[in-house]
Amino acid sequence: MKHLFSRLSPAQKIILSFLLVIFCGSLLLSLPWVQTASSQAGYLDHLFTAVSMVCVTGLFTRSVVDTYNVWGQLLCMLLIQIGGLGILTFIGFFTMESRKKLSLKDRRILRDSFSYGHNRTLGQFVRSIFITTFTIEGLGALLLMIRFIPKFGLRKGIFNSIFLAVSAFCNAGFDNFGNDSLLGLQTDVLVNITLALLIITGGLGFMVWFDLATKLGGKQKGLHFHTKVVLLLTAGLLVFGTVTSLWTEYNNPGTIGNLSFGNKLLVSFFQTVSMRTAGFASIDYTAARPVTLFIYLLQMFLGGAPGGTAGGLKITTFLVLLLFARKEILGLPHTNMGRRTLSPQLVQKAFGVTVIFQLTFLLGLLALGLVTDSSHRFIYLIFETVSALATVGVTANITTSLNTAGMIVIMLLMFIGRVGPLTLMVSLNHYQPKNAATLHYSKADIMIG
Repeated sequence: MKHLFSRLSPAQKIILSFLLVIFCGSLLLSLPWVQTASSQAGYLDHLFTAVSMVCVTGLFTRSVVDTYNVWGQLLCMLLIQIGGLGILTFIGFFTMESRKKLSLKDRRILRDSFSYGHNRTLGQFVRSIFITTFTIEGLGALLLMIRFIPKFGLRKGIFNSIFLAVSAFCNAGFDNFGNDSLLGLQTDVLVNITLALLIITGGLGFMVWFDLATKLGGKQKGLHFHTKVVLLLTAGLLVFGTVTSLWTEYNNPGTIGNLSFGNKLLVSFFQTVSMRTAGFASIDYTAARPVTLFIYLLQMFLGGAPGGTAGGLKITTFLVLLLFARKEILGLPHTNMGRRTLSPQLVQKAFGVTVIFQLTFLLGLLALGLVTDSSHRFIYLIFETVSALATVGVTANITTSLNTAGMIVIMLLMFIGRVGPLTLMVSLNHYQPKNAATLHYSKADIMIG
């Protein structure tokens, strides 16, 4: 078995690690002693929950609080944490801490799972992930305790704060409040801002943290180009989403129309942050206007930064496509940004990821439309499909009504969205023709545009 595992490609190891955690998690969640006495969940519900937690999505067919007791919720937190950081991170951390050396192939797997491009400080990088993660989650939990201890009591307040902090930082979108998610805390400034900061931090990507920490520690003069781009794009998309959401829902009494301006701004900002793959709901999406749902769809589709806990296409991938389009429109010889030139290989990879992501979305939407109740509005089916594939976890009240086939479709979309469509395709690609790199055929004349 060990020899067989060592022969797997890095992409296959990443996928297999997630599958093993999901399967073990579903079996553990099925145990009677981790469930509430009133739980009505079957194995498929537990499997769906395990997939959603390990893939840090947030969709569920049975709510956490109605299905799992304290022990079950502790297990849920563990699955979310493993899903957010990746099981290979835990394996790599404990291997290095036990003074064992990782092979070059294993180091490559770790780098690929985080989009990490440096070799010398991989051990320091992995350790910093754990230190930063637990520090930020701990600070977030402490802030949430200010609100939740008076609300729920000491023990439950502390537990709920930790659960929500872990879920937010990992961009999972799970809470242990019930089916209404955060609707009851819609205008709570402390809770909303704390969760928003946790979500944003988790969605920036581990490389960005590492770079910022190195800069603040005085070990380097400036930030890497990737970090600057991610911070700029994140800020721009948050402003765009907040303003457009506020504009389209301003007078809608079903969402924010009856709130004060300050609370309208707060809810619009939080929903924009949440749509970046977190999945916490502070409004009823069935009451939102179609144009608002379309804006949310765009935000979900783009997702966060690579190498972190966020999903989606990734904002840097979208930027590369825009820069290439600009290059083609203006007839420029190279794809440039500022005083930097993007390599043709990078542009090709961005196109490959986008095409596979879009095809997966279209096939998933078609499958979901074929197997679910035809009474659902089509925009809600699109909403559900993008939410699953981008590992966001919001729903227009469709998830709980899914049949078995629909649950399977959503589980596949969540899994593909977490490991990445391109990673999945690479892991399945065993065919490699001889001398493929040197083959060159006659030109194909195909008209486009």
